[in-house]
Amino acid sequence: MRVSYQQLKAEFKRVLLARKVSEATADACAEMFAQSTEYGVYSHGVNRFPRFIQQLEAGDIVPDAIPTKALALGAIEQWDAHQAIGNLTAKQMMDRAMLLADQHGIGVVALRNANHWMRGGAYGWQAAEQGYIGICWTNSIAVMPPWGAKECRIGTNPLIIAVPGETITMVDMSMSMFSYGMLEVNRLAGNTLPVDGGFDNDGNLTRDPAIIEENRRILPMGYWKGSGLSIVLDMIATLLSGGLSVADVTQDKSDEFCISQVFIAIEIDRLIDGKTRDEKLKRICDYVTQAERDNPDVAIRLPGHKFPRVKAENQRDGIPINDNVWAKILAL
Repeated sequence: MRVSYQQLKAEFKRVLLARKVSEATADACAEMFAQSTEYGVYSHGVNRFPRFIQQLEAGDIVPDAIPTKALALGAIEQWDAHQAIGNLTAKQMMDRAMLLADQHGIGVVALRNANHWMRGGAYGWQAAEQGYIGICWTNSIAVMPPWGAKECRIGTNPLIIAVPGETITMVDMSMSMFSYGMLEVNRLAGNTLPVDGGFDNDGNLTRDPAIIEENRRILPMGYWKGSGLSIVLDMIATLLSGGLSVADVTQDKSDEFCISQVFIAIEIDRLIDGKTRDEKLKRICDYVTQAERDNPDVAIRLPGHKFPRVKAENQRDGIPINDNVWAKILAL
């Protein structure tokens, strides 16, 4: 089924208000969930909303909490989220990183005691739309086995890098081959994964999303490389924020909350003028996309370039939502 952006936002806001979230906070949070869904990131928009409400009701999310600055060190700051709503806090932290970048050329904000930020790409896009290079990542509860293990001991720890230009170029990637949200999207659609996404119960590579969701033997991106990158991203986020690591969250908390995040903005307007920037980026993109195709019918992808098209289609036709997911939203 398809619903309008306004209808989707209204349902999100209704559910939040019913749980005594303040008017302004409910409106801003509902807007961010609706925007992520409108951009086609259903896994961390509408599909994630029931899970968000579950954590809100459990007290893991504190809707009236106000993030506070814990330490300022020039271009680097530490903040404490106090378990505030994750997507609103992340937006605030990237705004703060951009303000620091205006002063220092680069701004780094490390956040502790945070909640899940939903669509991580929203914050890289936020920076790039305003002309900054945006980089951010988060740790998580342990949901992925390190390379060579069966047991989950590392996080999927998504990393986002966004580059401003006439068209924003952005990588938004989990350290696993697929996020758990994308496993759900494919399972709900009855699809197998396009490439191996994890191991079955016998240790064989599989493309069945349901099996991977159940046994949690998800495959690190790039095998040992994704496993290693997950570990160092966790280490850096923990050290910069003074917050909890994947091990801390997994062993000491009842669920995924009080995680650590990093937001970086780089001001490039004083490094290169806009015309030269766009010319250089165009040459890179043209050089990549003009390569001989493996399949003439399949275009070479540039990361993030699909989002304006997807958003325009969803504005025109309505946002596609799985019937079962929509039923869950309406029942909340």
